Amino acid sequence: MSDFPIQPLFDNVFVKKDDASKTDSGLLMPQSIKGRAVTGTVVAVGPGHLNVETGKYVECAVKVGQKIYIKEFSGYIIRYKQYEEVFVFKDAEILGILK
Repeated sequence: MSDFPIQPLFDNVFVKKDDASKTDSGLLMPQSIKGRAVTGTVVAVGPGHLNVETGKYVECAVKVGQKIYIKEFSGYIIRYKQYEEVFVFKDAEILGILK
């Protein structure tokens, strides 16, 4: 369970984007070579979306704490108290889960 103070509804996923200007080894990357996909960490997940054909909920594909790939310039920003920028994505907008 997440300790984030807001519970997302439906298939919304709250993500803290990683700093795209630094590599894992600490090297700074210039803006010109940054990719279009960045990584982030899931901080909160909604219960899923309703399948209108079956009437059952379909759970989100990601879980809190997972590292994921997302589009660099996508998502809506939430700024809440002590938390830095957290981005809101639909479950289907997430490109992949890092293994």
